[in-house]
Amino acid sequence: MKNLKRTLSMALCLILMLTLTCVPAMAAGSVKIGVLVSDATSSEALAFRAYYTEYIAKAYDVEFIYSDELTDAAGEKSSIENFIVNNCKAVISFSSFDRPAQIEQCDAAGIYYAVATGTLTDEQYEEYKDYEYYVGAIGPSMDIEFQTGYDMAAYYIDQGVTRFGMFGGGVPYYVDMHIYRAAGMLTAMVEKGGEGANYKGADNAGAIIGQIYADGGIDTGKIGNLELVAYVGGYDFNDAWFGKLAQMVGTEGIEAIITVGSGVDVLGGFVAGSGVKLATVDSFTPAMGEAMDSGILDYMAGKFAASIGPIFAATYDAIQGSPIRDSEGCALALGQGFWVATDSEQFQQYSAVDSSNTDPAYTREILDQYAAPGVSFEDFAAFVSQYSFDEIVTLKK
Repeated sequence: MKNLKRTLSMALCLILMLTLTCVPAMAAGSVKIGVLVSDATSSEALAFRAYYTEYIAKAYDVEFIYSDELTDAAGEKSSIENFIVNNCKAVISFSSFDRPAQIEQCDAAGIYYAVATGTLTDEQYEEYKDYEYYVGAIGPSMDIEFQTGYDMAAYYIDQGVTRFGMFGGGVPYYVDMHIYRAAGMLTAMVEKGGEGANYKGADNAGAIIGQIYADGGIDTGKIGNLELVAYVGGYDFNDAWFGKLAQMVGTEGIEAIITVGSGVDVLGGFVAGSGVKLATVDSFTPAMGEAMDSGILDYMAGKFAASIGPIFAATYDAIQGSPIRDSEGCALALGQGFWVATDSEQFQQYSAVDSSNTDPAYTREILDQYAAPGVSFEDFAAFVSQYSFDEIVTLKK
């Protein structure tokens, strides 16, 4: 009897020990991730946030701690310090004032860092690809950004538009993706502007990109038989800046305004009823849909809200101790592009497959295959590469 009691007692102790051992493992699923944002109010920023806080957070028992809207590198540094104090295990960054400093700060603190909807420059990637806590970046490469701008301008030129306005967004702040989009627009004008067309003497993509970086802005003027009649850059949000935007829309003979981003947010009120066509890079959100329905928005190259799902999956893998690395042990550098809508029907078709907080393009059922330890780089890269509308529809079936 004593032996039986001892056996039962040992068995109960073993069960208790196993139970207690399992508790931390279950609790480990609840983690904090800091999110850096330089844009907190645009429709795209709000759609991204809804996907993370209203869908992903509930699906994966993750808490996202958002920074305030950031305006400089000092703010990024301070926000990361706050994330560290709050025991965040990783940082996902939508802010690009000083990515190298962000990577180094996170690496020194031993928390993972990932770039959302963007990329590092080739030089930056070479420097940081081996950092232990650098997860990587998933977003449009600079080549994709350039092509997005090129295709936007070419769309209108092919329709016979000859007189353009341009909103340069972050060009004055040397935001790489905005510079490359603008360079794509100017390159399309040079290539389609007739014999001898050039932009300030530059007649190829490389030279145009270099010219924009040298100037920190864009000059108006003739480009062959085309003309950039007006340009506004920056985000000053003061009376003088809004006055420049209104003046651009009212420029005599202007036919279309092409923008590197936030076109509806900053120009929609001025464009409404003007007859000027407006094209932008943004996201498939209800606000953008309303703008296209009302005739304010004519062309949109957009990111779907759940496009930030894969970078979450990669970050979550790293937090679980299984970072995804290529065959040489390097961090992720994977490209994702845009969906382009040129009418309301097409816009609605696209947005219908990506309700950010109820039925997103990347559901938990899809992400579960990749937000788990042991995922190979090859499988993950193949998954990320399937971002077109048709491919997303197929994934969701």
